[in-house]
Parts: sequence; C-alpha cells; structure tokens
Amino acid sequence: MDHPTVKKGISKLFPIFAAALFFVQCESPHYYQELRSTGGNWDKSTPLDYEFEISDTAALYDFYLLSRNNNQYPYSNLYLITEFSNPAGDKFNDTLQYFLSFPDGEWIGNGNSLKELFLLYRENISFKDTGNYKLKVWQGMREDRLAGIEDLSLIVDKKAKDGKTK
Repeated sequence: MDHPTVKKGISKLFPIFAAALFFVQCESPHYYQELRSTGGNWDKSTPLDYEFEISDTAALYDFYLLSRNNNQYPYSNLYLITEFSNPAGDKFNDTLQYFLSFPDGEWIGNGNSLKELFLLYRENISFKDTGNYKLKVWQGMREDRLAGIEDLSLIVDKKAKDGKTK
C-alpha cells in the first residue's frame, strides 16, 4: 500500500541522503592528495606545483607521486626534477628516475589505455617545523614538450606512532 505522505517525505530526504553518501565516499584516505594535469603535453619549463600544511611534527610521513601515462608515452622511464621548500624558504633539489615499463616494453601499473603507477618519492619523513611546504616537479626528459604523461599527483600519507599509515 502506497502512502502519499511517506512518498513525499522520502522524495524530499533522498537528495540530502545522496549528497551525504557522496561526501562520505569521496573522502580521501590520504593526509594530502592533489592532482596536476599536464594536458598530455608537459612543457619542460612548466613545473607542477603542490602546497600542503604540516601541523604534526611528531608524525612520520610518506610521499608518493602517482603518474598516469597513456600509450603515446615514448619512453620506458621518466626523469623528474624536484624542488622541495620548507616554511623557512629552504629549498632542496633532487633528480629522480622511475621506470614505467618492463624491459620487454610492457607498461608497469594499473589500467588499460591509461596506466597509473605509484612512485615512492620519500618515506618516513619527519618535519621539525609546522607550516606550509611546497613541492615543484619538472619533467627532466630530453624533450621540451613531453607527450604521454597525462597528470601527476602528490600523495602524502601520515603514519601513526607505530609506523603504520593512518
């Protein structure tokens, strides 16, 4: 038996319930996660910029870069140049190399036409200062415009005191 008042009440509450469910499901398990698109054509002179706040200096943090490349990426590896800045303005530069495919040419990572690969950047990092930290990432390949890398995400995971990721 259908009751019109019950149907009206349910139809009014459904959008609120759906929105709440959406926000609960979209909450990231990571301390910080930000995606930066390259538009599939990454200019060598254009860094991808990330900024995040550290408020807990007693915790340890792991840093990952999540690379997504398409089948037009012409190389088996990827060189990245990074500049990490602390709240005092001190800068730390590094050059990194990651392998995106096996020696036989098969892509490493998950996906079909777009491959995702977690690249460990730093692990068990502790910070002595609270505040805003910045990371800039440039592609370090020999091409001025690098095709095939769709985007790069910075993921920061905060570890509990027992060393496990929160």
